[in-house]
Amino acid sequence: MRLGLGVPDGSRDLIPEKSIPLENRMDALNAISWDKGCYMGQELTARTKYRALIKKKLFPVTFLGPAPDAGTPVTVEGKEAGEIRSGRDGAALALLRLEDFQRAMENKLTLLAGPVAVAPRAPDWDPTTSG
Repeated sequence: MRLGLGVPDGSRDLIPEKSIPLENRMDALNAISWDKGCYMGQELTARTKYRALIKKKLFPVTFLGPAPDAGTPVTVEGKEAGEIRSGRDGAALALLRLEDFQRAMENKLTLLAGPVAVAPRAPDWDPTTSG
């Protein structure tokens, strides 16, 4: 259910000391307070949001066949577009470049995780559903 909804799960989907809360939609999950102030990482998180520096986000993806392993690169036209995080039973979460997500949604390209075609979609619960 979590994978279908596009909700990340701690260490399965968030890489310690590398993952950015906004890339993983923590703002849309109400895990970030924009008015509390004074918490670890607040300055960097706020600066990232207000300067619109997010280039990737976590998206639910579906595919036919066995789930690609976590860490499998997602490619488009031979170039890296992101990576698979966690998955099973035809569903996974993938951190994808927003530009490639948009083009895939417009059916202008196919995303691959190894030999497996993956179909991304925006989570219904995210108000920034366009990416």
